[in-house]
Amino acid sequence: MSLSCGSAPYYRDTIALGAFAAVEKGIFISCSAGNSGPTKVTLINVAPWIMTVGAGTLDRDFPAYAVLGNKIRYNGVSLYSGRGMGNKPVSLVYNKDNSSSNLCLPGLLDMASIRGKIVVCDRGTNTRVEKGAVVRDAEGVGMILANTPASGEELMADSHLLPAIAVGRKTGDLIREYARSHRKPTAKLVFDGIVFNVRPSPVVAAFSSRGPNMVTPQILKPDIIGPRVNILAAWSEAIGPTGLVKDTRRTKFDIMSGTSMSCPHISGLVALLKAAHPEWSPSAIKSALMTTAYTQDNSNSSLRDAADDPGELNHPSFSILFGDKRVVRYSRELTNVGPARSVYKVGVNAPSSFGISVRPQTLVFRHIREKKRYTLSFVAKRRRLMVRPEFGSIVWGNAQYQVKSPVSFAWRLL
Repeated sequence: MSLSCGSAPYYRDTIALGAFAAVEKGIFISCSAGNSGPTKVTLINVAPWIMTVGAGTLDRDFPAYAVLGNKIRYNGVSLYSGRGMGNKPVSLVYNKDNSSSNLCLPGLLDMASIRGKIVVCDRGTNTRVEKGAVVRDAEGVGMILANTPASGEELMADSHLLPAIAVGRKTGDLIREYARSHRKPTAKLVFDGIVFNVRPSPVVAAFSSRGPNMVTPQILKPDIIGPRVNILAAWSEAIGPTGLVKDTRRTKFDIMSGTSMSCPHISGLVALLKAAHPEWSPSAIKSALMTTAYTQDNSNSSLRDAADDPGELNHPSFSILFGDKRVVRYSRELTNVGPARSVYKVGVNAPSSFGISVRPQTLVFRHIREKKRYTLSFVAKRRRLMVRPEFGSIVWGNAQYQVKSPVSFAWRLL
């Protein structure tokens, strides 16, 4: 079951309580981590029996370009599929006074200064597609939607009502400076369909909610990320692709973004795993997904960001919160779902300020479904100021399989 709702302390969190009852019946529950990033402590759906899913990008993009009067071309994205603007540059306008009109809110644009021009709009406050509608209603002929520090370099393609592209903060700042400093700034917008094999990807979405987990700090959340940007999805023909009342277009499919898009991807993987292993419990499936998830993008680099005592809980990740202690110990139990007579050796990866020891260092499984227990000691070599959590991992592996558990280290919760 896939859900996207809020959360609270477990005893009054209806999603957590309902999910607990479902998991007891063997039903897997995946939930959205939330769309309130990159601000810290914005996670939702953090109960340990829930698969909490963050948001990442795909290796697919919808490129579009802004070519300025100084002949510099800037990259952006767009789903606009209309007639376009042709090859002739038109006037470009951006308010020089940093006023609220730069947000392109309804009723704030001066039609006399907008008519027939491309408008640079700052992202934020109202929806991205509404900004395009506001520019169109003011008789503008195009829009460049420029990110601000809050949205960083994250780009989402939209089906705007007029020719429009979205650009990141750095590019947006360059375009804003050009529009302010040139006496007669001009631009034209170019749309280039769809491209694949975009690098790097996946990238953690800027809007994907962040930890730490304030309800149970010892449980590292979110558990995993899934595809959530520019997802092809079925669409109701009752409304247009922007969702705006004035959008008279109709389509059976649309491109959607959000952690509510990533969550169903994980549920689909769960369905495949359950079909292949009907005897596996929700916890076993969750562990299988988390310990085999990859942590590098398609350029073989660590995943980028566009912008944790659990008692007897056998959770596949570790959130080490030292507080006043120098040593934290955990125990975990592994179940062999591979062939009989499997042997796994442990490998650890930790920041230089911390140490990880594991006992035993080798696990020998003589039978399928056999269980083995191991103990971990996490040691702080020296206390020092940490601006943010640091990360490591524990890997049980052999020539055929690698089972990886992420580890987060922190002295205090915030």
